[in-house]
Amino acid sequence: MLRWTTHLEGGPRRVNHAAVSVGHKVFSFGGYCSGEDYETLRQIDVHIFNTVSLRWMKLPPVRTGGREHARDVPYMRYGHTAVLLDDTIYIWGGRNDTEGACNVLYAFDINNHRWFIPKISGTVPGARDGHSACILGKAMYIFGGYEQLADCFSNDIHKLDTTTMAWSLINARGTPARWRDFHSATIVGTKMFVFGGRADRFGPFHSNNEIYCNKIKVFDTETNSWLNTATAQLPPEGRRSHSAFSCNGELYIFGGYNARLDRHFNDLWKFNPETFSWKKVEPQGKGPCPRRRQCCCMVGDRIILFGGTSPCPEQGMGDEFNLMDHSDLYILDFSPNLKTLCKLAVINYSLDQGGLPHDISCYHYYQFTDNVLYSALQRYLAPLNFANFCHISGFKHKEIKLYFFLKNQQQVGHNHEVERHLLDISNFFNKSKTEKLGVQNYSAPLLSVQQTLSWSSVRISE
Repeated sequence: MLRWTTHLEGGPRRVNHAAVSVGHKVFSFGGYCSGEDYETLRQIDVHIFNTVSLRWMKLPPVRTGGREHARDVPYMRYGHTAVLLDDTIYIWGGRNDTEGACNVLYAFDINNHRWFIPKISGTVPGARDGHSACILGKAMYIFGGYEQLADCFSNDIHKLDTTTMAWSLINARGTPARWRDFHSATIVGTKMFVFGGRADRFGPFHSNNEIYCNKIKVFDTETNSWLNTATAQLPPEGRRSHSAFSCNGELYIFGGYNARLDRHFNDLWKFNPETFSWKKVEPQGKGPCPRRRQCCCMVGDRIILFGGTSPCPEQGMGDEFNLMDHSDLYILDFSPNLKTLCKLAVINYSLDQGGLPHDISCYHYYQFTDNVLYSALQRYLAPLNFANFCHISGFKHKEIKLYFFLKNQQQVGHNHEVERHLLDISNFFNKSKTEKLGVQNYSAPLLSVQQTLSWSSVRISE
């Protein structure tokens, strides 16, 4: 029983960004937002969503300390891809309005949040955006996209062997998928399933005769061949800029846009590779509005969906110049447990929460409180260089320490909004822990600067 369980605002407003899940967190890289400056060259931004506390945070810019180190950090971009392998997130491709497209491979260490450029060899793919990237074993597969130098759509498959950091162009057998961009490619088993995207009726070059194929194309990574498959029954409409993910051996797609139909989608479809059949899925709860260019990441048995763009309510569905970019986030739970359903019932039926345990009352608060803490604290932390702020996560003591730190540095003062949200975090602690921290009835004691600074140096794992 699938159910939309959470809807929050106040996250990063982004489209055509790239994201991956790492444990209980989601790392989001770059993207585009209407009205922002994309002509000035700047570092790509990194946002982290904690799926336990349901809070967003933004990592501070990297201090490069020289031109050589500055090259290790990718510039702000959109239409790129991100994949996770071991403790490293690889960013490849994408473009911006100043530098154009890129084919440099960037690596982001999830432990120390440092960027570096791996030494690579082999046949490097041409710079592009709107491609797909998949991880299978120790290899990353790049397919399609719009190549900048050739000025055309691609249907090549490139493979990066991360054990040798060598690129290779795969000489695939069989009838390849059509040239396209902004499609999806998803690994199920040892096969890559390609769906949708924007193509051109006359081949690889863009002639404004767009087509949106709704056929599934399958690439077998073991034989390096495109497979001849049956025609899937009752497929969804062709589309681009949708999201795709796999769960329990099946492929799911959500949303997207079809210019020929002048239509945005918010439908969810499931594809079974064994029966080669589609089925429309109707989750319970209120889901996202029709949109494209969003991100979807799977964390456990939940899908975290955020960002994207939709037509303004008063405008036509497809007008590129009348779109609104989203800062919202939705959670789709594949198998909500009894506790989650009970929590939702408390909220839906407006039941009295006075006698409820802290975790349930706090669930209500964070489940339906937008991410104002994110924007409020950024203003105070910018001049402080609070070294460990970027590591704040979940229900750890760090939020309380941060409050004390800011209080003693006289950065919070009497800002009741910041104070209220920071103190509300203390609801996540049981009584014994709050007493040990000196939090009585959720009022902060006045600690010395020495105490505060010593607390701020304690490891996050406490």
